[in-house]
Parts: sequence; C-alpha cells; structure tokens
Amino acid sequence: MKKVLLLPGMLCLLALASCDKKEKETPEPAGKSRYVFVAYSVGSSGESAPYIIAADSVTGGTLTTTGEGVETDAYSFLAQNNTLFAMVYGGQGPITPYKLDSKGKIAQVGNTVNAVTAGIYGAVNQDAFVGAQVSRVKSDPTATFFRFDAQKYILAGTSTVNLLQVAGNGEMATFSGVTQVENQLFLPFYCTPGESGKTTQFPDSTYIAVFSYPEMQFKKVIRDGRTGTIGNWFGMQGVATVESGDVYAWSTANGSKNPSAIVRIKKGQEVFDQSYFFNVEEKTGGLKLSRGEHVANGKFLFSIYTAGNVSANGISGGRVRLAIADVNAQTITWVDGVPEHATLPYKNKTYRESDGKTIHYVLKEDSGRFAVYTIDVTTAKGKRGLQFDNVSDVTTITKLSYE
Repeated sequence: MKKVLLLPGMLCLLALASCDKKEKETPEPAGKSRYVFVAYSVGSSGESAPYIIAADSVTGGTLTTTGEGVETDAYSFLAQNNTLFAMVYGGQGPITPYKLDSKGKIAQVGNTVNAVTAGIYGAVNQDAFVGAQVSRVKSDPTATFFRFDAQKYILAGTSTVNLLQVAGNGEMATFSGVTQVENQLFLPFYCTPGESGKTTQFPDSTYIAVFSYPEMQFKKVIRDGRTGTIGNWFGMQGVATVESGDVYAWSTANGSKNPSAIVRIKKGQEVFDQSYFFNVEEKTGGLKLSRGEHVANGKFLFSIYTAGNVSANGISGGRVRLAIADVNAQTITWVDGVPEHATLPYKNKTYRESDGKTIHYVLKEDSGRFAVYTIDVTTAKGKRGLQFDNVSDVTTITKLSYE
C-alpha cells in the first residue's frame, strides 16, 4: 500500500473545478449516478493514504476508506466529461482518469499521461481542461500551460508565459485559478516579489489575466482598485460566470486597505464595471469573504470569516459561517443548520446539483468528524447528511454517472 506522510501544515488539496462555458453549469449525470469523494484514511504515526470512494446518496449514512474504493498517489483531482482526473504533484507526473464501471465501482480507464505539476487547473467546455505549472521564484518566472483532451485522454497543446511580464510592475503574477469565460480564459492572480523575505507592494488591486483559448496565449490584464486580490494559492476559486454571461469576482482583501467585496465584469467586456460594487464588509458588519461557489440565479454560497478569525493567507486556518449572497440584490443571508467551522485547506469542497438550488458542502466538524451538509440556497437552510468514519481529510466531492 502506498503511504503519504502528512506533515504539519501540509494537507491534500482540492477539488473539482466546474466547467464553464457561458455559465458555469454542472451537467446532471445521465442514468444511474453516485457521489464520488477523495478521502484520506486514518493511519498510524501520522501516515495516511488517499482513496477514491463512492456513495449512492449524501443525505445520510456513513462512508469509510476501509475496504472501499481505489487507493491513489495523486494530489489533485478534477472532474470533467463524467471522469475524475487524478494528478500527481511534484515535477512531472501522471494524469490518471477514473470512471464508474457498469456496477458503479471506481475503475481506472485509458492510459496515464505525464504532464507538469498543475498549480492551477480548470475545466473548459465539456471536453477539456487546462492546467499550468506556476513558478513563484523570480529567477525562473515562467509558467507552463497544458491543455488536456478529456475525451481522448491526451495532451492537446502547451504554451508558456513570463509571469513578470503579466504583472508588469516588477513583481510576479501568481495565478490562483482558471475560469473559462466564453471563448477565453480568465486567470485571477496576486502579485509576489518572488524573493525570500519580501512581501508584495500591491495588496490593494484586483487582477485578472486574459488568455486566448485554445492557444493559451496571454492577451491582457484587467485591473481594479476598489478591493483586494482574488483567491489564494491552489484556491481554484474567486471568479464565476452567471446566467446572464456577466462575470463576478470576489476578494477577502486581507492585508488590504480596501474592503472585502464582490465586483463585476459585464458580458463581452474586458473591464471591471465601475457602476457595480458589492461591499460585503458593509453588509456584514465588518466581516470578510473566505471562498465562494456560484449556484444559480445570481445566488452564491459563500463561506465568511467570523470576527477575528481570518486566515492570514487563505490557504488554511480561520473559522467561517456559510451565507447565501444574491449578487443582483446585493444581500447576504446566513445559512441555518450548518455550524461554524474551521476552513478546509485551499478551497471549499462542494458539488452543485443542476436543480438551481441545491449544493453539497463538506466540512470538518469541531468533533473532528467530516460530514456532508446539503444546502438549499432558496431557503438558506442546510441539513447534515453523509458522515465519514476513520477519515483524516476529504478533498474532493463530485458526481459521476454509469450504465
């Protein structure tokens, strides 16, 4: 059995990026389906191993890695084209596709393909995803992009970009995610000096780099100065497209003179809409956004830091409550039935149904147990469902179909 030693402060990341064409809509799996998770077993002496496991429902019951699922040595996971792609972290490593077989069991399909470590990744259309290896060292300021064909299981293209040139201010761009917007890619980033012991001089700006697709060539930077930077390292969140085609972005604005807020780019535009500014701190009495996920009809599920519990870097730490934000009405409604909890590493673990109102959210309760909470965004009510036994972390939730 492969083992992974979990050192303090080093936990598995993330998660699934939902596909985005006009609106980032999660297609409803056809036929029979199961919920699929990546969970870490509880081992001795700090050792643990990741497993891909599945459940028929998330409304109740228990799930464990013991005697279940498939063990993997991958670090990152992304769902696309009814397939879960597992990616190894560190240098070059394999991308391994998994599906549900005719009996609903996890099974590897196709061949593994070596690619650079993906510091960011996101689904494009229904048939591909884009990943990029992102340097954080000024002496080597190159990011390498790849496009993966999720139907043929092959690398379909590569490109590079100079991160100093993207930032254009003497610091490096550090991308925090990749989102498809119509026929382009929007990559939010924050600036970093790329040198040990130095901190950025630009915490008060919001940046999105625009890339062409499928060429993955850098085009321009969209900037705003009313809130802070978008996302965090390995966050894969912070930008989303809604039904109208408008793009919304949000910032914790920690360490910034500006408030935590949601901003907008109108459909077809490549500039922030100066007529729109959703000041979240003003609406919540000084609280800051943590992470978010678009659900439907202008409604977002956000985790919001409680007073005095903001994470320093957004990667881990801090405590949050859940809330529904209506970006049209600019309102915040707290979710009932879901307890305050510590943030999980890197990004929220969510799966959104296609009914326009339901989203499933994985959290670690203060007892140490992981559970899935199902939230109705129309009523802002959540309910505890599936629980995990003998699990030290849950890093992915998605839904796959089978016949």
